[in-house]
Amino acid sequence: MHPSNLVGEDKRHAIIRHNEKILDWLASHVLASILMFDAALILPLLVIPMNDSIKITLGVISGSWIQWWALPALQRSQVKAEQERERKAEADHRALTHIAHTVDAILSKLETKDARNA
Repeated sequence: MHPSNLVGEDKRHAIIRHNEKILDWLASHVLASILMFDAALILPLLVIPMNDSIKITLGVISGSWIQWWALPALQRSQVKAEQERERKAEADHRALTHIAHTVDAILSKLETKDARNA
């Protein structure tokens, strides 16, 4: 069965939960660090004068890193950020709806009070 078809966190396979923890850690610690950015910028420049086997090895490692870890971790962090934005939008909507209903209730009480006094 595909993992997205599973219902509930308790029914998810242990490997999936472990993978999510790794992706969360990578997204919050490794990918956002300036050190990783610096390494990705400086390392290719350092291997320019070296022999071709080192250049190929660096290309394979960096390509594998991006495909296996960085892209899924980035996608995971974007999905989590979108979920947070949706939760905030829902909370804002509920708060504004409550405020609007309260103002409407106060206004209707004031209008009935003015109608009695008139």
